Parts: sequence; structure tokens; C-alpha cells
Amino acid sequence: MSDETPAVQPLAAGAACDKTRRGSGGSGGAGDGSEYEGSDYSGSGDDSDDEEPALRYKRLGGDVATLFEKDTASALIAAERFLVLGTHWGNVVIIDFEGNEVKRWRAHSATVNSVCVDAANEFVASAGDDGRVVVHGLYSDDVAIVSYSRPVKAVALDPHYGATRRFVSGGTAGELIMYEKKWLGKCDTILYTSGGPIQTIQWQDGLIAWACDEGVQIYSVESGSRISHIARPASSPRADLFCCRMHWTDPRTLLIGWANVIQVVTLKEHPSPDGSGPRPQLHAEVSVVFRTDSIVCGLALHRDSYLVFSYGDGSTAAADPDVAADAADPDAGGTISRQRRDAQPPELRTINHNIEEVSSDILPLESYALLQPNDYGLAPCAAQADTWFILSPKQLVAVRPRGLADHVQWLAERGLHQRALEDIEDAYAQRGPWAAYRDQVKQSEYQAIGQAHAQALMDAGDTREAAAVCARVLPRANTKDVAEAWEAWVFAFAEAGALQDIAGMIPTDQPRLSGTVYEMVLAFLLASDIARFTQMVHEWPASLFNTYSVVLAAEDQMARAEAQGADNARALKETIAMLYDRLNQPSKSLRLHLELQAPGILARVRRENLFDAVRDKAVLVLQYDDRTLGHSAEAPVALAARCGAEGVQLLTDNTDAIPPASVVRQLVAEPERLHVYLHALLAKDAHLGAPFADLQVELYAEFDAARLLGFLRASTYYSLERALEICEERALVPEMVFILGRMGDNHRALMLIIERLNDVPGAIEFAKEQNDPELWRDLVVYAHDKPEFIIGLLELGGTHTSPTAVIHSIPPNLRVPGIRRALTNVLHDYHLQVDLCTGCRRVLDGDCTVLADSLRRIMHRGLPVDGGQPCLACEQPLGSAPHCTLAFWCGHVFHDHCILLPDVQSKTQMPALERPGLPRRMHPALRSPRDQQRMLTQAKLDRTVHIRQYGPVCPVCAANDDDRRKALQAHSAWSPAERRDRGLPDPAPPAVPARTDLPPIQTLQI
Repeated sequence: MSDETPAVQPLAAGAACDKTRRGSGGSGGAGDGSEYEGSDYSGSGDDSDDEEPALRYKRLGGDVATLFEKDTASALIAAERFLVLGTHWGNVVIIDFEGNEVKRWRAHSATVNSVCVDAANEFVASAGDDGRVVVHGLYSDDVAIVSYSRPVKAVALDPHYGATRRFVSGGTAGELIMYEKKWLGKCDTILYTSGGPIQTIQWQDGLIAWACDEGVQIYSVESGSRISHIARPASSPRADLFCCRMHWTDPRTLLIGWANVIQVVTLKEHPSPDGSGPRPQLHAEVSVVFRTDSIVCGLALHRDSYLVFSYGDGSTAAADPDVAADAADPDAGGTISRQRRDAQPPELRTINHNIEEVSSDILPLESYALLQPNDYGLAPCAAQADTWFILSPKQLVAVRPRGLADHVQWLAERGLHQRALEDIEDAYAQRGPWAAYRDQVKQSEYQAIGQAHAQALMDAGDTREAAAVCARVLPRANTKDVAEAWEAWVFAFAEAGALQDIAGMIPTDQPRLSGTVYEMVLAFLLASDIARFTQMVHEWPASLFNTYSVVLAAEDQMARAEAQGADNARALKETIAMLYDRLNQPSKSLRLHLELQAPGILARVRRENLFDAVRDKAVLVLQYDDRTLGHSAEAPVALAARCGAEGVQLLTDNTDAIPPASVVRQLVAEPERLHVYLHALLAKDAHLGAPFADLQVELYAEFDAARLLGFLRASTYYSLERALEICEERALVPEMVFILGRMGDNHRALMLIIERLNDVPGAIEFAKEQNDPELWRDLVVYAHDKPEFIIGLLELGGTHTSPTAVIHSIPPNLRVPGIRRALTNVLHDYHLQVDLCTGCRRVLDGDCTVLADSLRRIMHRGLPVDGGQPCLACEQPLGSAPHCTLAFWCGHVFHDHCILLPDVQSKTQMPALERPGLPRRMHPALRSPRDQQRMLTQAKLDRTVHIRQYGPVCPVCAANDDDRRKALQAHSAWSPAERRDRGLPDPAPPAVPARTDLPPIQTLQI
């Protein structure tokens, strides 16, 4: 069953496998629980300090130190939650990972050679030189003791010992015995017999591996047979001097160490030869074999590398076959085997899969010079894959991979703060190889490393990078300590003259620093970088600094900023304006905004009702308009456009808040802009500009003479004398003519038109406007010897002057060109006027005739009355009573008895109106229907005439007391004529209640 073994490879040497040997502290000392910092070591090269160690070592303290004062360790195994330690005095001690004792019992009377724990961590087995195997329950009183006749060197519990109650053991008897406790009793089964002692046993799941002089055997518990044999390397030294070391890295991989040879065994499945097996069989293959230059004292797997605990004493020479032969020959003198040299400290090496040594740490354990390879051991921790425990008689050392904290400390000690900072940040971001250890470095440590790196950058003069590091590492919290840390760094940058680098990174909240810090930064930037100053002022809240102090400082720097360029001056002005806004001083702010031509500033004035703030800034407002419109002397803008500009409209629309008098005072020095303002004010409201009419006359005469005459005609507020003086200074004749006409000096005005303008139509038009007969006479007298004026008067004089008077004033010998045509036109106009008057009269007469006929027809038209219509007095239907209906021309209809008194009504009845003495043949009963209708109509007319004698008026339409009195006369039994004949006074009219519900119709007629 021996498996084929590949050739042994030597351990590689070279650049990829240079050994870096690091010490673990002093060679003596008690287990005080301190960590080895790697400061005392010896290396194979001069640059060994530049290589970072891969592992971290820590002596177990606690109760272990007290234990080792009287006893020494002989065996060790690491369970999931504790360590099991066997001593030379036969004690089994349970300790935690910090070295504190949990439990102890005396299991043997001699050295404990091996300890073991089941998978559930409930039972601990120990084997000793006293020939006993003791299985002790940790959480119960269950104790099993099995005694053998020879010393027991190794023991292994079934991983499920709590259920199976079995274990295997072996020793100097050379037998591998499985002990089982069954229903029928205890049973020992010999699984294998060797020619030498059983040295070590490892039980992994259903496989048992043990080492003896022949090699390593693997037994399958499930099949009950030995499945593999891995022979001991040829020419190996004695197994009892250098015992075999084994470690299951996983259920299918076994590491084996024989003296200085390491084998990696892999179990593989293959079907049975006949193919009839129920399941594939396991077969072991040695995949890797290599030789080291030291004795293997322990094996483990660390990530992708092999962790080898080795013994480097001079006795390793015995591992060489030639030396071993000389030592066994008595004639050779064998001094090496008989002389004991002081041993070197053990080493913990890391070897990668390419069989290259990556690192090697020298561990100067206590009394290492007196120890042999079999005194050491390496116990991998079952619960923590990257934790191992080193066994020596007087010390226990915990070995763990160096974490982020160790890595950072090592880098910091060598001044590599930048690399340490980057590794911490990568770990925090779960990147890189240190991500799993990110919890090891606290924020305070990270900040300390960052500040150390920033200080190094400051010392090197790289202030910009130092500022970036400070922004990354300094904490952000509203605490006093944090604020003081930030302030200290800001002052450090101030001392270095590099505040511009950290200015943008200073926190404004969490933490909030002292106002002095922010003001110091702003003052520095104001003196060195105005653009950065403006940026900071805009970004920082106003509550961080004294705004008024900053404004004063900025205004002091305005001259320097203007000297540096327009951009700096503009930026500084914008900043000052913004600060004035923060100070709630809109007047100063608007001044700067107007100077800067800030877009939308006038809209803001309207929106925020800031008219008082621009009351004294009329010049700036109009300058703002001119720049907005692009007005200049070379490219002037029309007056209408300038008057419609936003600034002018602002001033003219808000005269209550911005009095025109104040604006005029400000614009006196700029007459052109004053002219624009007053012209816009005149268009808005002529009365507002009344106090400035004289000034406006002068401004029109200076800048826009074409509009002066219109202003003179529209306004009555200016002084005529002053206006005449201004026009005379500038020879504005039409304006002088108008002013003289308004002053009443029509003759002088006419002479100006005639003599200065020589404008015949103008003179005639002026005379027409004045409508003064004297003026016409003067004009006729002046024109009597001037042919052009004579022709003008004849053609344009019209009805204002007599053509006859003009013709009579012509001297006999004066030749007037065009007189025939002018006279023909005069006669033609006269005949035209006559025809026009005749035609108009004819049209007027025709219209009067038509209207008179229409009125007559209307007056003779009957008034339709509906019988269902209510009487406006009694509100009864008109046809409901045997009474006549009385209707007025206004449209109001009443019962006659509702209007007339009974006496009046009886006098006006229709039968009483029939003429007496009519022949019988004319009786109504004998007449035809047509005659009856005619007679009825005549009777109604007669009755109407008779009723009118009483002067009735519609009571609804009575508008005054007289009409009301006339309306009530019908209630009297006598007509007014009858009352006068009888000398009776007019009765007082009784009160007639007004009907408010009747329609308001004009006075009606019957």
C-alpha cells in the first residue's frame, strides 16, 4: 500500500525567497502577555528593516506564567473556544486564548504526551507516559480511564465521541488501538501494528492518520481498512529524535513533516477495480515534497502558503545521511552525537506554493538554547483560521497575521505616513488586503496618522497636499476638541503663509470655528488673492465673521484692486455690495450694483420697494439706462427710447418716493440726462414738471429744438419773458412768434413772420389763429404793395378778410402777377358758398316737413289697451268692471272711476253727450254697425275733450307738486272755469301716495 513519492525538491533561494528573520524579543522572560514588536532581530541582509513582518506574536500571560513557575508544557491543542495544555507533571489545564486558567485536573502521574478534543468541545482526552488514556468531560463528571502496559504517545478522539464513545491511541508498543464502549462492554481493536512506536495520530471526519517508523498510514473508519501508506523519506534520521508532524488542512489534504522534509498528501476518489463497489474509494497522492534546511516542529496552512515552525540547531546536521552514518559508527569518533551544542532560536517560516520562502521570523523563546525539536509544537486554532499557538516548555505564544493596526504602526515608525493613510482609507472602503481588519484602526488613530502625514508635507513645503490631507482626516463634529484641532491647523497654515490652500476646506459647521479664524483667512485672501476672497465670502455664511469689519477692509483695498485690473475691481465691488445687502444697507449696496450695471437691479428696486434707497442716485440710474441702451455721443439713442428705459420709468413712476425736485438737483450737472428725465416726466404728468418749466424750455432749446414749440403750446407754467429771451438767444423765430402771440404782441409776431421768415401762408395762418380784425388790417396794409402777399390774402384769406378791401388797397401802377387766377378763385369760392347755403336750406326744409308729418301721425294713432291689463290704481283688470278706461299718452291706463270723482264721472258719461232732439231714425238701435262705430268714436272724442277741461295728468308720471295738483283736479266736482265763475278757491290737494312700484316714464298725455 506504499504510495509513489515524487522527488524531493530543495527549498528555493533567491530574490523571491530571501529570508527576513525577525526576533520576538529577549530570550528570557516570563510570559507577561506582551506582543513582540520585532525590534530585536537578526537578518540575512542589511536591508531587513525595510521588509514588513507578516505575522504578529504575543506571549500568553495570565495564569500561564504562574503555571510555568513549577511545571513545563509538553502537549497543546487549540479548540474553538479554549486551549488544552498537557504538562510534564501529568496535569491537563484548560485555558482561554489570553492565558487565563479555566479548569485543571491531574490526569497522569507522568508526562502528558498528547491531548485531544472532540468536535463538540465537550470531551478532552489525554495520553501519558504512565500508560493511561484519560477522557474527561468538560461539562459533566463523565471520566473514562483506559490503562495500557506501555507509555502511550498519542491519542485521538472520534469527532463524535459523545455518541460513539471511541478513540484511538498508540505508543511505544507500536500498536494502533481503537477503544470502543459498546452495549456489551468495552472493546479494544488493534488497527495496525508497527515495528516502532506510534508517534502522532490525527482523526479528521472518517479518516485516521498516524505516524510510525514505516511512515504515515491513513485508515478509513467507514470501510474499516487502511487506504494509504506514505513512506517515510529515504535516509531520514531516527523518528524518535525528530518526531513526525501532521496537520489536516481540509478533509482531503494532509501536511506531513519528517525531520527536514515536508510532504503534501492529497486524497482523491477513484472507482473500485471491478466497478462493483458501492462508492468510489479514496487514494492518497503525494503532490508536493520539498526539503528545508531545518527541522520541522509544526505545520499549518496560512492562506496560500505553508507555515513551518522549524528548529535551526546544529543538530540538524544529523538530518544529513552522511553525518548520521558517522554518528552511528563508533570508530569514527562520533563527536557530534555526543557533544551537545547550544541550540539556535526556532523560526516560523512562510513558504509559498512555488516552494519559495517568503518570510522567516526568529523566535528567541525562553531557554531555547537548551531545547530540542521534540520540545516544540504548533497548534492551529480550529475556530480562527489565521491563529496559531506555539508550544515551548516555558512559554505559549499566540501567532496571528499582522492586522491593519500592526501594519499602520510599522509604517508610522518608519515615517511612511502616506502609505499608512492610504491603506487605512482602502480598508475603510473595503478595498485591498486589509479590508477584513478595518475595525482594528479607530478613527482617532486614523486622524493621528493623517495629521502626521500632513505635518510631514508641511515640513516638505507641499502645503496644498497637506491641506487636502487635513480635509480628509480631521474630524467633523461640534465639539470643542475638534474645533481646536481645526484651528490649530489653520494657524499652522497661517504661519507658513499658505492659508489660500486650506481656505476652501475650512468647515463652516460641524465644527464651527472661532470668528477670528474666518476673519484671518479672509484678510489674508483679500491681501493676496481677491478672486479667492470673493469666492469665500460668497460661500461662507454671514454668521461666521464680522461682516462690517470685512466690508471696511474690502473698501480699503478697492484702490489696489483697481490698480490690478478691472476684473479684480469688479469682483471686489460685487462682494462689497453683497456684504452691504447682508448688513441690510440697500442704499450702499444699490450704489455699487448700479455702478456695476448688475442685471435686474432696477427690477429688484421695484420688487423690494427700495425707492428710498435710489432717491439720491438719479445720475447712476440714468447712466445705467444709457449703458443698457448703448447710448453714447458717437452712437446716440432716440429720445423716445431713452425716456422709455427702465431707470427713467422708475424715477417717473414713483415721484412720491423720489421727488422730481431731488432728481433735478442731482442732474443739474448733466443737462442732457436732465432733459431726458424732464421730457419723460412731462409725458407722464405735465403738472409734475410745472416747477421746472423754465428749465425745460432751455433744455428743449439746447438739445431738442424741434420739440420746443410743442412744449410751448402744451405748457402754461413757463415764464413768457424768460422763454422769449431764450428763443431770441438761439434765433428760434417760430417759437418767438408763438410766445409773442401768447403775450398779446401780435403785431410784432406778425412782423417776425413777414420779415424774418417771409412766410405768407404762415402770416395768414397766424392771423387766423389770433382772429384779431386789427391784425388783419395790419396785414392788408402791409401787403398792399407786395404782390406775393396780395395773392396770398386773396387765395388764403377766406372769410377772415374781404377781397374787396384787398383789391382796393392795391396801388394803380402795381403789377401783381397771378391776380387774374386769384380773382377767379375768389369768385368761384363765392358762388360755391352760395350754392352750398341754398342746398343746406333746402335739405333743412325737407327734414322739417318729414318730421312734422311723422309727429302728426303719431299723435293721431290709437293706443291699444288689453282688457286683462291691470289698472295701475286699483290693480284690477281693466275689463273686469263696467266702466270706461282712461289711458294717457305715456302708456299708463286706469279705470275712469279710479281717476275721476263721481260728479266729474257723471258729467262725462257717454249717454249724456248725445245731442238732444235727434230724430228717431237716428237712434243708435236703428243705425248700421258702421254708423254706430263712427258715432261711438265721435262720442269718445267728445268725452276726451270734456275730460281735458279738468286738466287730468297721469298720477304715475307727475313730477312735481303742480303736476300732482293738476292730476287731482279731476277729483273735484267743479272744473277750474266753473270754480272761477263761482268764486270758489282751489281746494288743497289731498296727499296722494306715491307708487314706487310704477315704471319711471316721462310725462304722459291723454
